[in-house]
Amino acid sequence: MILAPSLLPRSNGNRLLIFSFLALLLSSCALFRPADAGDKKDETRKEDKKKENKVTKEEELLLDPVPGKKVYDPETGTLVVVDQTPVESMDTIRWKEVPYDSIPPIRSSQSLADDENVRGNRPELIRRGEFGTEFYSSYNVALILPFLSNSFDPKTGTLPENADWALQFYGGARMAFEKLEDEGVKLNITVMDSKADQREVGKLLTGRTALFNSHLIIGPYRKENVEMVADFARRNGKTFVSPHSAASGISNNNPDYVQVSPTLESHCQAITRHVRKRFRPEQVILVARDKPAEIARFSYFQEENFRIEKVRHDSVMFRQYTVKEETASFQNIDLIPFLPPGDTVVFILPSWSNETFIYSFLSRLKLARQPDNYVEVYGMPQWISYERIEYNLYEDLNVHVSSDFFVDPYLQEIQFFRRRFFDRYGTPPEDEAYLGYDVMLYFGRMIHKYGTKFQYAFEQDPQKMLHTRFEFERVVQPARTTGRENAPIERFENKYVNILKFEDYQFQPDY
Repeated sequence: MILAPSLLPRSNGNRLLIFSFLALLLSSCALFRPADAGDKKDETRKEDKKKENKVTKEEELLLDPVPGKKVYDPETGTLVVVDQTPVESMDTIRWKEVPYDSIPPIRSSQSLADDENVRGNRPELIRRGEFGTEFYSSYNVALILPFLSNSFDPKTGTLPENADWALQFYGGARMAFEKLEDEGVKLNITVMDSKADQREVGKLLTGRTALFNSHLIIGPYRKENVEMVADFARRNGKTFVSPHSAASGISNNNPDYVQVSPTLESHCQAITRHVRKRFRPEQVILVARDKPAEIARFSYFQEENFRIEKVRHDSVMFRQYTVKEETASFQNIDLIPFLPPGDTVVFILPSWSNETFIYSFLSRLKLARQPDNYVEVYGMPQWISYERIEYNLYEDLNVHVSSDFFVDPYLQEIQFFRRRFFDRYGTPPEDEAYLGYDVMLYFGRMIHKYGTKFQYAFEQDPQKMLHTRFEFERVVQPARTTGRENAPIERFENKYVNILKFEDYQFQPDY
């Protein structure tokens, strides 16, 4: 168990502000409890004070879309080297660790005095349903995040910046928890620190009764830690939600594993469907460097195209073009043979680890294109964070990318969330805050409505969230003897992928 303060703004390294917040450390139990009357009066006075002082500069900043150009590796605190799968580029409050036995689990609508009697918290079983689902008077939720409390520096009162992922995620989750409580959803949340360490996660899995008593586990961040928790969930029948990892093959034959981020295969399938709605297969060219890993991705597009062909009775595969790395600037790229006069051509590049290659391709395409050629280019999520490519290339070549995240800053609900988050924590919400809010809100509602095995009701309850849409499907591996219908479930995965087009010098949905 950990002690958690309010979320801390970085404020350009203002140490006095940091220490002032550290003086207000609260237990995680108190953070998730409703404010008492005194707290509400204090909040009202603070709100009145803000109105008197007319603090509007921060609000103005919140209303303006600020594109984040730099992407940091939350494990190292350095810029992401885009040599990962697109869905893996996505561990990370100022926290102080205390003995977990000294603090009971977080419980909604329950006083701390009552909590003293529920260390082994076991909500009342109301009834059982299909697929082994169980309905309780309340549900135990274990939230495992990499707060990195072991790196707490008592001299400065800070944690490393790569703890921000957990800081933001937790802040969003806490706001969702309070909304759920208003809706009558009763959750008992225990917060744990994975410390981004396999040994620490192993200790949690073998030593924490809160995990054995949980009905739902959310987190952690790193792939190897997700694998450990997924195995624990499969062996103990616990529904486990991974909010970050999008790697395939995390856990085999595990219907208790729920994956929020779509895999690379799902991204490629979404791109293929989007392209085939508007173009013929003979107009599409797959492009990659002459690397086995990149060429292997072509199969995702070809297989999805084949599934579409079976419906439309087409028989044309996408053409493929591989580029050898003969020079560092890829001057050998020759696109003229793919640009017939007066026709439309669509290039798909499932590549992201070498920004120079993408820049060279786009530059050569712009030079090779004739006035009567119309071209479109589809790329991967990392392209959004590239820093050397000029935006006019994206605009002129009709660049699209797949993404599991999109927030429209002009939507009223987004502006409302940003204001609330800023008012509460003194810092604008980052992507992880939206993720934490959406994950806690959606799965809190699902377990309340459908019980502990809510995943079997995914197909009948998709929802539009703040940062994406949740459309979970069961992923199966068809066997020769059983076929696809009776194949065992590998996992449940959110298959919804946004297709964003760069238009008017910003990425926006292209429906």
